Formats: sequence, C-alpha cells, structure tokens
Amino acid sequence: MVRMKMTDIDENLTDEEKRELEQADNKPIVYDSDSPQMTDEMLKQFHAFDAVPIRVSRETIRKAKSYDRDYLGFLSRLIEMAFADKDLIRKCI
Repeated sequence: MVRMKMTDIDENLTDEEKRELEQADNKPIVYDSDSPQMTDEMLKQFHAFDAVPIRVSRETIRKAKSYDRDYLGFLSRLIEMAFADKDLIRKCI
C-alpha cells in the first residue's frame, strides 16, 4: 500500500481529479494474492533506517530540490548509490 498526502500531489490537478483521489481515499483496502495483507513475518523483512544528520550546502539542497520534490529521499538514494561505487568512494576519501 502506498500512502500519500494531498500535499504530495501535483497542484495542477483538476477539481475532478482531486475528487477522484478523495473518493479513492475513502474506499476500503482490498487484499488479494497480488497484494496480500502483510504478516508480522513479512514486516520483519524490512530494515529500519538510521537518521543521520549531515551538513549539506544550501546550493546542494537547491539542486536536490530541483530534481525531486522528495529531495530527502533523493539524497538518501544518491548516497546509497555513491557507496556502491568504489571508484567514487576513492575520489571522496
């Protein structure tokens, strides 16, 4: 299941599109074989993330925001990919 807030959605939606989203939000969750309800065992497979404060320049934040509205998620994915690149790691040490 994906959770979104209305503030996460494009501001340029028509009134009809907003109404459709609100109607969908009021529908009950239906589980099936393609999307079963998560059991405790299934939930244990997910790993928690640690929140780590880092210093990032305002310019870097501005650039990250220009690529993705969820710039914190974008930066997190970027860091994960950077750590998978041994040549990039060598350049940064």
